[in-house]
Amino acid sequence: MLNIIHAIVQNYIENSKCFPIVAKDGITTDQFAIHREDVLFVKASMSVLYVKIRIPAILGSISVAKNLDYYQCKICHEIPSIPDTEQVKLTLQKLRVIIIALFLKLNKLMAEIESENSDKYNKYFLEWNKYSEETLITTSAVLIAYQQGRTETKIIDTLKGTMEYLQISTSVLDEEIWHLY
Repeated sequence: MLNIIHAIVQNYIENSKCFPIVAKDGITTDQFAIHREDVLFVKASMSVLYVKIRIPAILGSISVAKNLDYYQCKICHEIPSIPDTEQVKLTLQKLRVIIIALFLKLNKLMAEIESENSDKYNKYFLEWNKYSEETLITTSAVLIAYQQGRTETKIIDTLKGTMEYLQISTSVLDEEIWHLY
């Protein structure tokens, strides 16, 4: 997973490219779509009305994805105003990498569903939902604490399960982020 983490940092983090990942949210539209197409993402979309019958977990996925996308954009826009000496900057950068990695996993699931059209994906989406909700709660807590002048400590430790799910080692993530500062 070193190459993925390195690619995320190189393509999205170190150049502070702020972008929404979700093109159509599946809540205000009948489609859930990621139209980003670059070195890591592929275009993928699905009809929520059609897919929710076979994959009920997708409803949770689109809700969490919309919120995660909001936070990754918010973090991206907030980062330049935070001094490099503040630990929260590193924590927020790590959280953004984790969020993008979760979206890459979601993007892959969406692309596979398009080609395979299989019912077995409900468990994969349930698993994605579990770790994405955990990341969403953690990210929200860190950002709110920062905005209120408090510092959350050992936050990344609460995401060990998510890191394992994504096959990301804490030391590799730390090393990639440290190179930025």
